Amino acid sequence: MKNVGLRLKEQREEVGFTLEEMSAKTKITVPQLRALEEGDLDFFKEDISYVPYFVRFYAQALYLDYELMRNDVDAAIKELHHTQKLNVIKQNKQTEENVKKRLTGKKSDVVSGVLRPAGKRKVDYSLLSLLVFVILLLITLSVIFAVYVLPMINDSNSRIKDDKIIGLPVNPNDTNQNPNEDHTDVPFISTVSVSKVNAREYDIKGYVADEEILISVTFVRDVWMKVYIDGVATDNPKSKTYRKDDVMEIRLLARDGLDVMLHFGNLKDNVLRVNDEVIDWDPSIANWLRGMKITFRFKGE
Repeated sequence: MKNVGLRLKEQREEVGFTLEEMSAKTKITVPQLRALEEGDLDFFKEDISYVPYFVRFYAQALYLDYELMRNDVDAAIKELHHTQKLNVIKQNKQTEENVKKRLTGKKSDVVSGVLRPAGKRKVDYSLLSLLVFVILLLITLSVIFAVYVLPMINDSNSRIKDDKIIGLPVNPNDTNQNPNEDHTDVPFISTVSVSKVNAREYDIKGYVADEEILISVTFVRDVWMKVYIDGVATDNPKSKTYRKDDVMEIRLLARDGLDVMLHFGNLKDNVLRVNDEVIDWDPSIANWLRGMKITFRFKGE
């Protein structure tokens, strides 16, 4: 479970989410998310049956494949169940030994086959207290299970029938309308050139000052994206999860020194263009399925 937790934490940090943000997305509390990332199953010992569902929700919210983690999660839970079972057996054995000791002590009340006078027999209040405590404990556990645990199990089973993330809030900025549909296509003033500095950095040249430059991304699958301009996160376009075949557009007025960074949640196969030029990803990152930051810098000739 430690490896599963480490994988979840690395992916969350890679895509730039805090525990508080993931809690808002998944409706799983921050302490529960922290325990998952630390692989701390003891935190869930009162409701261990929920752990697979929590891991599934969390993994899907971070764009990870839960099936790759299922065996590790099942093995960890099985080991915890085995440990708990051994502890129960040990406790039951200890209780049985204590009862036998008390019953053996009672035999001293019989002397040479003659019972002591009833008036002189002592009541074993400690054994009686133990029995009362056990009965009250069983009643309390039954009530807790019926009132709290059983409704939660029923509710959880109904929520995961379609194997989708439950509780992810709808992004109020995520609409079906293209935020750039009001723009009228106009021919580009100049022939802009894009040169690769390294796998993650590109220079844009050949533009005219204040010329409108279009950077667009066509998505081939559901991908989360965030855009930074001169190091500041922008809400145009908005940070959100874009769906398959969506096109995200960034329209800018060219100026020397302008810096645009695109933070992809998943880079593979997405098509990026600067004006009409398709940018070919460097082979070292072309199949990247995790978070990736690509930077474009405007440099005058």
